[in-house]
Amino acid sequence: MPPVPLDLIAELAKASDVPTIRRLAIDFGTAQGFGGFFVVTPVARDSRQGRIVYSEGFDRRWEKAYRRCLHRIDPLPEIALVRSAPFRWSQAGKLRKLSPAEQRYMAILTRLGMGDGLAFPVVGAGSRFGLIGFGLHPDLDAVPEQTVLKMQLILQSAYLNYSRVVASAFAPDDQLSAREMDVLFWLTQGKSNSAIATILSISPATVDTYIRRVFRKLGVADRVGAAMAGVQHGYVIAGDYPRTAAPDPKS
Repeated sequence: MPPVPLDLIAELAKASDVPTIRRLAIDFGTAQGFGGFFVVTPVARDSRQGRIVYSEGFDRRWEKAYRRCLHRIDPLPEIALVRSAPFRWSQAGKLRKLSPAEQRYMAILTRLGMGDGLAFPVVGAGSRFGLIGFGLHPDLDAVPEQTVLKMQLILQSAYLNYSRVVASAFAPDDQLSAREMDVLFWLTQGKSNSAIATILSISPATVDTYIRRVFRKLGVADRVGAAMAGVQHGYVIAGDYPRTAAPDPKS
């Protein structure tokens, strides 16, 4: 296997702004023979959330249409969410059953000359998840597996630093206290104010005060926004994990 370019990883780690990180990643992909690049981030199963998109080399009509409406029928981010390995997006229909709308999206890619490429699932700070794609390669079948693995490592390194830069730019001004984190956790579990009060042995009015503080510190206006911000800022783990705490009262 060709040596991993540790100097590039070091450059990515030192980069302090998004354009520099992006340029280093794109230049590396270009050196591997790819002529098109895109990144979609952050990714959630709900396509209405996040989905900032940036591309170079591909038809500009795709990026404009993606921002406007195509993000709602793109199956690639959801496929990436359940995969840890790169995949060719032309194989999307073999990786998951596609809806008619998703099939139309893949047909649109083909019409725009974007019918195939390598998709790389990447994850960063605060459970931020993204999808990076490289396409427009003259012979994708000839790309060695070692090259794909090396690209995965470089792109993961790039996204880790990207997430760090973005997280620092949008981090809340005030950190949550231990009690506020307790309230936020139970809020993300769908507990009512009265249930949280029972669990934490405090009054419902005190819970309401803590929730208002959490909303203010996270810069959100409702419980759903608080849950999402809690994951993004690392206060809450996304997924089903046990927590040592007072037992939930029986309803």
